[in-house]
Parts: sequence; C-alpha cells; structure tokens
Amino acid sequence: MSYLRKIEYTIIPEEPFKILRNCSGCGCKTLFHNTNRFRVNANGNKIDVWLIYQCIKCKHTNNLTIYERCKPESILQQEYEGYLSNSGKLAFEYGTDSKFFTRNKAEVDWSNIKYIINRQNGMIAGNDQFFQKGDLLVIHNSYSLKIRTDKVVSEILNLSRSRIKELEKSGAITVTEERQEHKIIIKIEKEIITKEPFEVKML
Repeated sequence: MSYLRKIEYTIIPEEPFKILRNCSGCGCKTLFHNTNRFRVNANGNKIDVWLIYQCIKCKHTNNLTIYERCKPESILQQEYEGYLSNSGKLAFEYGTDSKFFTRNKAEVDWSNIKYIINRQNGMIAGNDQFFQKGDLLVIHNSYSLKIRTDKVVSEILNLSRSRIKELEKSGAITVTEERQEHKIIIKIEKEIITKEPFEVKML
C-alpha cells in the first residue's frame, strides 16, 4: 500500500538521565544527577575516564566508567580534549546513552524523563489539526526512552488515550511498535481531526 504522506517524528530527551543507586552519605537509595564533569586519570601508559554523577541530596559522587585502563592512542584527540574541558555536549551524549548505563549496571530513573517530540520539519507534535487517510506516521525513539506507546501516540495525534483505543478498535488507525528498530508506526486508515494544539514534554 502506498501512503499519501510519510510524516516522521523524533523523541528527544531534554536533559541527561538521572540514576538511582544506594548513597553512602544518605544511607539509602537516592537520585544521582549528571554533573557534566569528567574525571581523567593517567597511570603510566594507561588512561581511565569517568563521568561524574552526584547525589541530589547530600552531594556524594559516583563515577560511571567510560574507559578503563585504556591506551591513550585508542582515544580520539578531540574526544580526549572534550573530557579534559568537561564538554557539555559529550556529557549529554553519555548521559542519554542507554548502553552506557547498561555497561555500568546503573539504574536509570525512567519515571521523570523530560522529552520533546519533534517533527522532521521542525514542528512540535500536536501542531497538526488533522491527519488524512493514507498518512503514515513514523516515530523514532533513538534514545530508547521507556515511554508507553499509547502515551506517545496520544501526544502525536493530540487525543486522549481512551480515544486512541477507540480509533484502533474501529480500524481508523493501526499502531505497531518495532522495538529492535526503536520506532512506532501509525497508519491512518480514516481522516482524524485532532483537538487544539498542545505541547507535552514530560512523562
């Protein structure tokens, strides 16, 4: 089947993820935030690099490993300089990389992730007043944010979750989630008129 329009969206985090871990200062499990600072340690011909996280309550720190006992020549010069200068861009990249947290066995706090949904042409989701029969909507979740599919679809179509269920049941839309490719696909089978535009940024 050919589609009239293919409209693509991208889910983008607005800030680095926070992590949950036991804090020796607080004596309990607390939130740690990304300080946007790196620690670099040179020991002989080996280098260690960490991204520093800090307890939001008592300021105790926890280092997440980026490189451990690594040869200096294996790190790009520009990247190494970014660690030394505490590059905010580099800290954001690591702070939103799910694989980085998995490697460090760090628990991400998915309950308070702030994000925006951008349309490919730069428009914020919710600015469309209607979708036509034959539209194909592709939502890319490249950062692997753990957000409910029905919530994302609700935000894109600017309709309540209960209304989304009704549309799926009636065959007006079909929704599929391709987890391996980190995307959600919405096929519009009947014209849909949305509510007034709004912008939702938080889970």
